[in-house]
Amino acid sequence: MNQIPESKKNHLWRKTIWHTDPEDFPLGPHHSVEVYCCEESNGYAIWYARRLAKDDSRNHAGIENGDYLLNFFAKTKRDDAIERAVLIANSDASTDKIIAALDALARNAQKI
Repeated sequence: MNQIPESKKNHLWRKTIWHTDPEDFPLGPHHSVEVYCCEESNGYAIWYARRLAKDDSRNHAGIENGDYLLNFFAKTKRDDAIERAVLIANSDASTDKIIAALDALARNAQKI
């Protein structure tokens, strides 16, 4: 049985939008783009975790790698937070268009 890391236990919903194929890169580098909704001490947060390679063609937006707080919801808005995360992460059939949309949202987000 796999143990869930302590930092992941508060995640309510998570989607990996894109990641490097471990078959192609068994020893790395490991890059990914994720959206997740997690419970915080005073509400619910939606995060965009961006980890693209420096030479990735999707880096033209001027957005750096990092964790971006896209939205924050009150304790009473759990379902709204999850719904928003799901809609953001599934906004298009094209992975590249989803990443571009996330980068656009990240321009006005707080980077951690």
